[in-house]
Amino acid sequence: MSALAGKVAVVTGAGRGIGAACARALAAEGCDVVVAARSRDQVERVAAELTAGGHRARAVVCDVTSEQDILALRRETGELGPVAVLVNNAGAAASMSVIKTSLEEWNRLMAVNATGAFLCTRALLPGMLERKWGRVVNVASTAGLHGARYIAAYAAAKHALVGFSRSAAAEVEGTGVTVNAVCPGFVDTEMTTETLDRIVAKTGRSRAEALAAALASAGQPRLIRADEVAAAVVSLCADTAAPPNGRELVLDGSETMGGRFEIINPEALGAPRGWNNGLLARAGGRVLFIAGQTAPTGRRADGPPDGATADFPAQFEGALERVLAVVREAGGVASDIGRFTIYVTDVALYRASLKPLGVVYRRLMGGHYPAMALVEVTSLVDARALVEIEATAVVG
Repeated sequence: MSALAGKVAVVTGAGRGIGAACARALAAEGCDVVVAARSRDQVERVAAELTAGGHRARAVVCDVTSEQDILALRRETGELGPVAVLVNNAGAAASMSVIKTSLEEWNRLMAVNATGAFLCTRALLPGMLERKWGRVVNVASTAGLHGARYIAAYAAAKHALVGFSRSAAAEVEGTGVTVNAVCPGFVDTEMTTETLDRIVAKTGRSRAEALAAALASAGQPRLIRADEVAAAVVSLCADTAAPPNGRELVLDGSETMGGRFEIINPEALGAPRGWNNGLLARAGGRVLFIAGQTAPTGRRADGPPDGATADFPAQFEGALERVLAVVREAGGVASDIGRFTIYVTDVALYRASLKPLGVVYRRLMGGHYPAMALVEVTSLVDARALVEIEATAVVG
């Protein structure tokens, strides 16, 4: 079971796009999710979808720039229980030159992208500090780390959000609460569609040309998927011995989150199914080969497997924990792993366990997906083992 199971999560801007993807991902981890946004139709639709899937969810209409709305949000979420996870995702974008940026537009982008996160965090952080556990994740942007033409107001607002994240993280250090940010580039959402519409209208370019120009301006090879951003958010909410704090995870479509590898996915092979086809290690670092690891003794009861699907995720978790223990001993982290070879005694059992395996994997590995080979064998060195994992990593 995920460490987030039963915890209450609030996601702002959750009526569509990244926010809706984050709500789904956190619900999949077992969270009770408060879906908050200005549009009643959108938040009620997402909440209904989650409820239909067997999750607890509540729709709350909320304008994050309104202090009164935030106080009302806090009251309504309190009916579900204490808030443990806050995802400040509500945002707005616009494109114009500095000299054509009105004060009204400047203030609007600052209010939605930065002030809203401040108001939500200020309202919900005290309870997290009191309980000595909490996760705040701010959805910023690569524009919050560097500038570009025609986005001065948007970039300034996202820079403010990154600065707020770093400062808040410094305040909560050592309390059991963390504050982090994810910084995606262009994401395949309605907001990007609106951006492309503006480019087409202003320049007369085709949609394909507008997309190519937008990606080139950000140095992106492709659009980021909303579920990739959601996976990064979930990874920052994990309950680990040394959770990240004050970190910005950059998602630009060209690298894994660890930044040590370049993804190699030839177009001719099609989209990989959850894992990457290959990772190219960048210069620097030492190659670490990790011998096959099985779960520690006692991970499952003595005796034959009996096809018990529930046992497979427990063994997978134990084996993966041992792989990560070797990586950490070598001075590395999970995102330094470039390849897994997973040996299983029963492929059918592995496939039947994919959903709970995904929960285990995301909790331990976040949104980092190395290259992977799956091998079926008749037996393993440990006679009671169902799975064994070998890995290759590149550590600094």
